[in-house]
Amino acid sequence: MSSKQCVLVIDVDGTIIPVLIDFEKLRSRIREIIGLDHPLKPLAESLSYLQIGEELKRKAWDLIEIEELESISKLNLGDVAENIISIKNIVQSRLEVLLVTMRSMKSTEQLLTKLGLEGLLGKIITRDKYPSRVLQLKYIKEQYENAKIIFIGDTLHDEEAARELKIEFIRVDNYRNLPLALTRAKSKCDM
Repeated sequence: MSSKQCVLVIDVDGTIIPVLIDFEKLRSRIREIIGLDHPLKPLAESLSYLQIGEELKRKAWDLIEIEELESISKLNLGDVAENIISIKNIVQSRLEVLLVTMRSMKSTEQLLTKLGLEGLLGKIITRDKYPSRVLQLKYIKEQYENAKIIFIGDTLHDEEAARELKIEFIRVDNYRNLPLALTRAKSKCDM
């Protein structure tokens, strides 16, 4: 791999699309299922590391996936049209674009189909194989060890994971700011 390769890593919920799941309500329902008063923040990461029975965990994951799949129908494509165009433009500029998400692969694939982005992006890293943001970014860092990696996300947790792994980070305070973040990332790649 050439030392000039630049890889853009983009988070999904809150970064490409608005957050369409009521996570507080979902956490509350999961606490009932697992019978624990745990903050469950971040949700998928916390759940994956909890020492509880597999059956309880499976029920919680099933509930999360149902919510993820239902959230896709709530997505108004008009709200994210500019983001979709910006992502397609970045892909056409020959930059490698990867997705990281704490969604399941099943819901991520359905979401990408709705967005018209299926088959356009490089790797898609989901919670199915890498249940924490740090593990996801570590995997990318190992796969692209000679590349410049820029991660675009929306949470403090994303930022802390990037900092821990010494990956450049661009914060999107609102998913509507993704086109600007992509422009910034591309200019950093061109440097």
